Amino acid sequence: MPATESSTNLPHAEAVRALHDLTGRVALITGGGSGLGRAMAWGLACHGAEIIIVDRDQSSGAAAANWIAGGSGRRAVSLSADVSQEMEVNKVCREALEAIGCVDILVNNAGHNIRKPLVEYSTAEFDSLHAVHVRGAFLFCRALAPHMRDRRRGSIINIASMLGQVGAPNVGAYAAAKAAVAQLSRVLALEMAVDGVRVNAIAPGYIDTPLTRQHTPEIRERICSTTPLRRYGEPHELIGPVLFLASDASAFVTGSVLTVDGGWTAQ
Repeated sequence: MPATESSTNLPHAEAVRALHDLTGRVALITGGGSGLGRAMAWGLACHGAEIIIVDRDQSSGAAAANWIAGGSGRRAVSLSADVSQEMEVNKVCREALEAIGCVDILVNNAGHNIRKPLVEYSTAEFDSLHAVHVRGAFLFCRALAPHMRDRRRGSIINIASMLGQVGAPNVGAYAAAKAAVAQLSRVLALEMAVDGVRVNAIAPGYIDTPLTRQHTPEIRERICSTTPLRRYGEPHELIGPVLFLASDASAFVTGSVLTVDGGWTAQ
């Protein structure tokens, strides 16, 4: 078979294989010190990206960056910030640009959860979830999207949740915040498309992380039995989705929410 197919204008085999190559690109991942963030940072590094981890826990961020650099051979640095604080976000974005020179990929992953009936939330608890998930994503997008726009390239990936699409008890504030993240992604995608910047979201289902390990054995069993694939997802199973959205493999994808939930929302 020839390397090119003129009748269908297909790319060379080498170009197809290079679609996932991130060599020369820089990815900033919030909440990258552990869990899904660390897994996604590792996956992007393994495909050639240089990594900037932003984590409120300075020690876990530094440990993750050292581990990623040692294992992948790619440069990885860590910076500390509370993603809900405007001054800290602006400062860390300036530091990131000064340290490496550009940011091509932004993954807004930092988050937490508080599980209780909605009417039992304090105002501070409710606000904390929206401050981290929604305001945090907004602040990083606002800080780095103009930089991407000026370079006419970039991929922003916001981590939403399947719980932003379906109802579940005891996660009302978290679910509302994640729904907002998905909608923020869609709107920003429309605003940035003309500038060559793509914006998408990933909506994971139940993934086996420190957050979900707080579930009781009974809840874990119920989740597994009601998930079509009959198990929790693993953090490394977010590598493929984030790599797809970060790379040229998804060059015509923007404004989408990619659901990675073992089939939960298909029911």
